[in-house]
Amino acid sequence: TRLQQIVRTGARLPRILQRLLPAALTREITEIYEEGLFPEEIRLRTGRSASVRTAGENRRLATVLERADMEALLLSFCEGSVYAHGETLREGFLTLPSGIRVGVCGRAVFSEGKFTGICDLSSFVIRLPRPTPPVGREICRLLYSFDFCRGILLFAPPGVGKTTLLRGVARELSGGEKPCRVALIDTRGELSFGLSDPHLLLDILSGYPRGLGISVATRTLSPDVIVCDEIGDLTEAGEIVGATGGGVPLVASAHGAGLRELLAKPGIRLLHESRCFGAYVGLSRAMVGFDYHYDIHTWEAADALL
Repeated sequence: TRLQQIVRTGARLPRILQRLLPAALTREITEIYEEGLFPEEIRLRTGRSASVRTAGENRRLATVLERADMEALLLSFCEGSVYAHGETLREGFLTLPSGIRVGVCGRAVFSEGKFTGICDLSSFVIRLPRPTPPVGREICRLLYSFDFCRGILLFAPPGVGKTTLLRGVARELSGGEKPCRVALIDTRGELSFGLSDPHLLLDILSGYPRGLGISVATRTLSPDVIVCDEIGDLTEAGEIVGATGGGVPLVASAHGAGLRELLAKPGIRLLHESRCFGAYVGLSRAMVGFDYHYDIHTWEAADALL
């Protein structure tokens, strides 16, 4: 497949992780790349075996990090200042360069009834952005069939590749012979990874909360389409409804194993009742290569479930 060709012709552990991770761990992960596989996720656990997820399987590694190692690694991830990253740490993650997101797990700390941070680190979940294969054309064709009047919501459980597909959609729409103006809302600094081609008609709003980013893009950028990741919060949904009232379609993703489960979420239900999306597309990964199966539901079919 095209993704396997990308891996064979030079994919490797991102340079920042080569610099920050222990040498023994780096060597183990490098061997996986040399097998022609692409690690999608690295999990580091205090006092337990590290592991890597690749090709849909979990591989146990020999490396075991102790508490002092994990604390030192957190400090390195935070460039020496944990305080400066307090806001995202309270949400359970850190964002590193090159579109890398690190989930941070440990014991929750509360002050006066409010969650203030994490201590006693137990694990890091390092998500590696995949080389973006040429995917997303089916979603683009669906958007064109709506004449860009209604958006599309992609849904799947975690780990299926929703973010990778959104990158492919953004690249397909903003490139080519008849490119569209695409506004990309990159809240966590990972969605825009690999979209550096100077020929793409792409405007990136990095670090914006999704609702605010969509509102700003609608008011100031005159995009043909807006792309963002992982929507679903009820407050955020209200902001999105107001923003998409300006007539700009939204291509977004949300967590959900099935359409009924998806529509049961109050935020998604609000977006549905406001007719923000013309179609809901369930995703699953093909067994061979990096490709998707699409389960497409029109707004009318989805509404019938309610």
